[in-house]
Amino acid sequence: MITEAVFGLKLSEQIIDSRYKGLPEKAQGQSFKSFLESKPNLFTSEFRFPIATLRKSALDHNVLRMATYCTEIGASLAPHLKTTMAPQIAKMQIDHGAWALTLANFAQAKIFLDFDFKRIIIANEIVDKGTIREIAALNYSNQSEIIFYVDSLAGLATITEALEGLTKVKILLLIEIGVEGGRGGIRENQYAVALAQEIAKDSRLSLLGVSGFEGVVPGGGRSDEGLIKVAEFCKKIVEAAQLVEPFIKQEKIILTAGGSNYFDIVSREFKKYSKPFHMVLRSGGYITHDHGAYFNNYPFLGLAATQQLLPTIEVWAQVLTCPEPGVAILNLGKRDVGIDIDNPFPLKRFHRELLPIKGRIDHLNDQHGYLYFLPDQQIQVGDLVSLGISHPCTTFDKWRLFALVDDNYDVVDLIHTFF
Repeated sequence: MITEAVFGLKLSEQIIDSRYKGLPEKAQGQSFKSFLESKPNLFTSEFRFPIATLRKSALDHNVLRMATYCTEIGASLAPHLKTTMAPQIAKMQIDHGAWALTLANFAQAKIFLDFDFKRIIIANEIVDKGTIREIAALNYSNQSEIIFYVDSLAGLATITEALEGLTKVKILLLIEIGVEGGRGGIRENQYAVALAQEIAKDSRLSLLGVSGFEGVVPGGGRSDEGLIKVAEFCKKIVEAAQLVEPFIKQEKIILTAGGSNYFDIVSREFKKYSKPFHMVLRSGGYITHDHGAYFNNYPFLGLAATQQLLPTIEVWAQVLTCPEPGVAILNLGKRDVGIDIDNPFPLKRFHRELLPIKGRIDHLNDQHGYLYFLPDQQIQVGDLVSLGISHPCTTFDKWRLFALVDDNYDVVDLIHTFF
């Protein structure tokens, strides 16, 4: 089981209680390990619905596919764990060669430090002085290697003010490159030089390279025009790297960008850098993929089936009532699945056996979903319906636990999240 391999906390020995929605009544009071040893099945072990699941075969495929891709293009991977916030999944990624983990803030990073993960990129500026001091002390003690962003002289001044009077501290920085209409990041590359010069004056600070997030480029998408805009932004990152390279003390400058939609464009443009460098991709959504936002808009689309990523998440709901012809009300709503991009997609149903389904989710209430289907589907009260999702981030944060299932829907592990 993956749980047995996780650093630090022994998740498998914790006791199941009512905080974990979806698990059977008989699981209450058992350890996770003991419950899994009973070899539960999603359909025959009285699980309570809705419940979120991950298909193990798809998860295994995706982690291997991305690891192989990074090896082929000569890149390191620092997957963004804000997607899953799941240490067990992070362990899979590290075991397949991930160089680091990426998180969005120090609160998230602390979770993974508690599980004994060491190298973390915080893909954001940090201006909280207490947090800066804590990171600096951890880095100096070699307990961890925490890298974060700076994009202004004001931000850099905050860092140095936080370290005033301290000598046994170490800060590792990436200069963030931004784009008009985006979020953090310098807008003009000449400011990167001014930042790099100031960083070089303080021996407690180390500039490692430059970073950006191509997903915030306005008018993106994988249209011809969108790909050109993303490529231009990546060129801007390369140009910034060339400007600050004289201030880099380690052997190779880091160039990093991260998203799950354009990593092919990122790697193509970064390879135009004129000197040896360390390319780091920070894609996060690839690990679970989806049935919508990523499925229709990512670099492997159109390749042979074995080379594509596979949707991993299925949220299973139950039919509460069929009050009108062709309408089923499901016991799943906005509290159970993210709808920031699309409503969920009906995939299959279970009525004594797995069956196909043709229908659509029209809308969701907080706790109800409206499934419209053709009358010949013969959907009945009590049937189970599998739903795919779009954009995994906003579904993961609704669940403390995901059931990891094999292709027979036997539950082979339980994946914990820490939002």
